[in-house]
Formats: sequence, structure tokens, C-alpha cells
Amino acid sequence: MDKKGKHEQQNSRSCCCECHAMVRLLRAVDNGWYIAEHWSSHNHSMSLTCREKVHWPSLKHIDVYTKDLVKQLRANNVNLNKVYSIVGSFFGSSHSVSFTKRSLRNLCGRISQDQADDDVNKTLVVFKEIQQNDPEFTYMVQGDEESRIKKLMWTNGNNKLQYKFFGDVITFDVSDQLV
Repeated sequence: MDKKGKHEQQNSRSCCCECHAMVRLLRAVDNGWYIAEHWSSHNHSMSLTCREKVHWPSLKHIDVYTKDLVKQLRANNVNLNKVYSIVGSFFGSSHSVSFTKRSLRNLCGRISQDQADDDVNKTLVVFKEIQQNDPEFTYMVQGDEESRIKKLMWTNGNNKLQYKFFGDVITFDVSDQLV
């Protein structure tokens, strides 16, 4: 924690090897730059040539078992921070997790998209099954430019019969924002 009681953000973009070597550049009054600090001692071996490539471990790779755990947690509506903490407990702590929160967020986005696509397919399968048992069952799907469902309406034989007698219709508009 820092002086204000907030958790310090960890640097998730670089591999940490506790090397203290650094160059700190600061902006000069004339909008130029100057070296304010320079520490040249490294605690790791240096590249032998300027063409040598050093490969750091990827912080984006999430193994199959962790992906499965994340899918299960997200299916039970566990939020992203909680998922990261739970995964961190398997690695000993959140600091030891082998991927970044951004990678986890991207994975959760893909999982949500897959689940949404699967929900649409399941709905259409159920509608076709109902249609086989009830010849009066009808449904209409209207999509938008991006092939997403914009409107979905259905009715069955019993609803049609009730409409003939009572003349009322009940609709649900789930696109309204509840405040």
C-alpha cells in the first residue's frame, strides 16, 4: 500500500527480475530532456550482441485448466476481480499469476460472447421443438446490421385463442433502461 492507503498497481507489462538498473529522464524548461538519475548495475546477464533476442515469458497465455475454471466462475456470475483473486489463490497470490488482468478480461469477453451465441441457438432449438408440438406456435426474429437479435416475438395456439376472446396483448420491452 502507498502512503494514502491505496493499493499500488503492479507493472503488468514487463517481466520483473528485481533489477535496479535505470535511466530517469525528465523534461527541461526548454522542452528538451535531461538525465536526472542513472543506475548502471544489473543483477542479470546482458545480451552478448545487439542482435541477440531475449524472450520473456508471455503474460497473455492462460492454460486450459485455468480457462475452464474461469468459465465455471463466470457462469456463476463471479465478477472479474473476484475471478482474478480466486485464480491468484491457486498460484499462491495474485502477484504470482502467470497472466495479466487484461488477458483475463479479454478471455471473459470471449466467454460472454460464446455464451450469448449459445443462448440464441438454444432459444431457436426450443422454438422449433415447440413448433413441432403446437402447429399454431409462431415466432419472428429481427436482426440488426451486425447479425444481432434486435426483436424476438412469439405466440402459441393458446395465446391466439385467448386473443380472439379477450382482444388484449401483453408485451415485454426489455430494451428499456431501468434506473
